Amino acid sequence: MRFSTDIHWEALICIVKYLKKAPGKGIVYQDHGHMQVEAFSDADWVMSLMNHKSTTGYFVFLGGNLISWKSKKQDVVARSNAEAKYRTMAQTTCELIWVRQILEIEFSNTYPMKLWCDNEAAMHIASNPIYRKRTKHVEVDCHFIREKVQQNLISTSDVKAGDQLAVLLTKALNGVRSDFICNKLGMINIYALA
Repeated sequence: MRFSTDIHWEALICIVKYLKKAPGKGIVYQDHGHMQVEAFSDADWVMSLMNHKSTTGYFVFLGGNLISWKSKKQDVVARSNAEAKYRTMAQTTCELIWVRQILEIEFSNTYPMKLWCDNEAAMHIASNPIYRKRTKHVEVDCHFIREKVQQNLISTSDVKAGDQLAVLLTKALNGVRSDFICNKLGMINIYALA
């Protein structure tokens, strides 16, 4: 196998070390006493030096248990951090709607699915019905998310950057922070000493 840079080789070594260290890692599903559907969405902005495309990342939970996740480069280059996060919110909303349909769960209008995001500008765009020139390029996403909010299918909520779980899928984290988030996702090591 040929690597274009030493950085790629170092990244591969880190992945192999992680896999060797954690052969027994898995997700434990528990009864948390509710069936709330919620999602954490995050995006990096211009972190890719090769094409400047942002990375979308989200986790979807049902009853406090992780059921769906995704990390993918966005198709277009975002012109702002808010745009990158808002595109991620739109993709996460699509996933929430799909989860609702696939599980065929009857949801009460009093319990919309929660969509957590850590960007105030993106949250403002989702709740503000007035378009401005600077948000025109994300107008379709705006209409889509606003429609789901008005239908009471989802509710957007602000999450502190320190409590954002989807950052695991979009940014490089140190081992302590990564382990903390994995713990929040319900991951355990079956080979760890009790």
